[in-house]
Amino acid sequence: MIDAHAHLLNEKFNASDIISSMRDDRLDKIVNIGTDVADSRQGIVLAKNNKNVFCTVGIHPEYADNTTDADVAIIDELASSKKVVAIGEIGLDYHFGATEEQKQKQKELFVRQIKIASRHNLPIVIHCRDAADDVLEILKEHRHLLLRVVMHCYSEGGAYMPKFRELDCYFSFTGNITFKKVDRTFLKDIPQNRIMVETDAPWLSPEPLRGTTNYPKNVWLTAQKIADTLEMSLEKFDTLSSDNTKTFYNLP
Repeated sequence: MIDAHAHLLNEKFNASDIISSMRDDRLDKIVNIGTDVADSRQGIVLAKNNKNVFCTVGIHPEYADNTTDADVAIIDELASSKKVVAIGEIGLDYHFGATEEQKQKQKELFVRQIKIASRHNLPIVIHCRDAADDVLEILKEHRHLLLRVVMHCYSEGGAYMPKFRELDCYFSFTGNITFKKVDRTFLKDIPQNRIMVETDAPWLSPEPLRGTTNYPKNVWLTAQKIADTLEMSLEKFDTLSSDNTKTFYNLP
């Protein structure tokens, strides 16, 4: 199994411990996600030092207010590093009541990083929280620049899924898709070659671990719930999602 999106450098756990237990946890690869300049840099070092760890670089929308031109230039420089497999996570987050000025800064940062991805021929990993309409608008406007797009921690449900599907997006699911009151029926309407699974560790632990620190090994619990919904074996879904993740990130 591949964990398509985890934050191994988070202070809640030790990256070395997680990586050393990958074989026992039946994890083939982990993609470590960058959220700012500092952990994008650290993520590159981590990936270079560990064969089965890959990384993305990018600036999360929550940092848009304080992001400088120099920060964006650094991400552009880092994008050419070996083992960087995408730009992300980037996008829009209006969950905490962003002002119009803050929304504009997020949009500008989002577009600038889409252009970085295009220059380096890399896919993008999108963070979208309470901002689906604006994310869609930006993706449509810049569709000519997009190589591949994944909606990380897809949480917009069945209503928005066809709109993102029209843009040929991938959909990556975290532990929240396992929660008891979540509608999963729309999963059957997603092309099977566009489904990925992730943990977003250390957040969003799947049932029955909801509320605890999440670890990459828990990707199996989320995978099982999706496999059950799709009425396929866990083994088949493992192959399906792993193949999709390798294709999306161009992994070996």
